[in-house]
Amino acid sequence: MKFGVGVDYSLKALLLLAERYPTTLPVRVEEIAATQDIPENYLRRLLIELKRGGLVASQKGPSGGYMLARPPARITMADVVEIIEGDYTPVECLEESSSTCPREQPCAMRDVWREVRDSVNGILRGVTLQSLSEKRKHAINYSI
Repeated sequence: MKFGVGVDYSLKALLLLAERYPTTLPVRVEEIAATQDIPENYLRRLLIELKRGGLVASQKGPSGGYMLARPPARITMADVVEIIEGDYTPVECLEESSSTCPREQPCAMRDVWREVRDSVNGILRGVTLQSLSEKRKHAINYSI
């Protein structure tokens, strides 16, 4: 039930863009990759997916790069998960393509798995890039 590294990298990149919002100056892929410790080639592929999903916009040219396509308060973690990994379903029988449980008898766990899916999706829909950015700004870092 883990999300892939693509979701983590996408959120890190989007958080950097959210912290610079509402500036219209694009951020270069190289800068995002370096500051967020993300492999550059992988980040390029993720940003293409995020652009297709309407979360980022790009500008070409020497001063080009990426910026958020909409305010950070209107981008949720659920948006990112859906674009990068598709619908979150903890078990196969809840996928849209699977209309029935492959077992002959009704599965007592299916309702529980549905609750898990709905709870996780509800949490992810309730967390925006803006709220994550604010948490990050207010976080206190302790080191010994």
